[in-house]
Amino acid sequence: MAFRETLLTQMPGTPPDVSIFFHGQLLLRSEDGEICQVGVNPLADNHILLVEVRIKQAGKPDLIKMRHVGPLNPRQPEGMTIEVSPAVAEAHRAAWKCVSADPINYESGEGNPNDCRWLLNLEGPHFHKPQELTPTVFGTKDVIKLQGGAYYFTTAFRSGTQLKFKRTGGGLADQYFRGIGGAARASVFLEPDQSVLLRWNDGTEERVATLTKAAGISYEIYIENTPLFVQVDPDNLPSYEELVHYYKVIPTTQVPAAGRFKMTPEPDVPDRDFGSPDIPCQVILLDGPGT
Repeated sequence: MAFRETLLTQMPGTPPDVSIFFHGQLLLRSEDGEICQVGVNPLADNHILLVEVRIKQAGKPDLIKMRHVGPLNPRQPEGMTIEVSPAVAEAHRAAWKCVSADPINYESGEGNPNDCRWLLNLEGPHFHKPQELTPTVFGTKDVIKLQGGAYYFTTAFRSGTQLKFKRTGGGLADQYFRGIGGAARASVFLEPDQSVLLRWNDGTEERVATLTKAAGISYEIYIENTPLFVQVDPDNLPSYEELVHYYKVIPTTQVPAAGRFKMTPEPDVPDRDFGSPDIPCQVILLDGPGT
């Protein structure tokens, strides 16, 4: 399973009509390079799902078009769909992973900040390559499917310079990561006759939100699975280790306890007043053993 790959410079040059932001305990994977499945981790302690759509117009306050809080309700075959309608030609439907032409350096944090490779790939060379993982969340209602169009995935924001993350365990030598991806963004560019449709169940009935292309208007969709209230204790940074929650939905038959990793935040500048750091709940990619 893997996303299709393209260069950041190959993205359409116009601002996207729809931007989809992903933050928190979410697993992104593409089975065929065409659609993207977003697995919402239902076992992450104290994390709450929020899906919100905002209408953006220059010089005007944002308008809230849709908001869903809490677990997704049963539907068939997934909890929510986001789709381009009418769908683009089959040859142009894709879940694109956008990267820079130059390498990125995980230990120093140097590289294009929008490069999708800053997002941690549990199936990649720094973690469980060459193993393909099958989290139990997929195939359940806790999935949001993106389909029918071209979705360009980039890193939306990264952990701050005040932090570094130490990877331990998993049978590999310890390694530090700086500037890891905390949130992902999928950009959608519409033709004049196209819309993006969100379909979900609000607990009583099926609902549809239609985001129609219009001059001077764009849309932002926020998909977050994060704690509602976090007061960071800088003296207890190890408690903000996030992979422990992801491993709750990865069978031990695939990754036993001895083969599991930790990504623990640490101060990156010694002898300074650390304050309250911004610790992202990292979105995770499942992007194929060969990537």
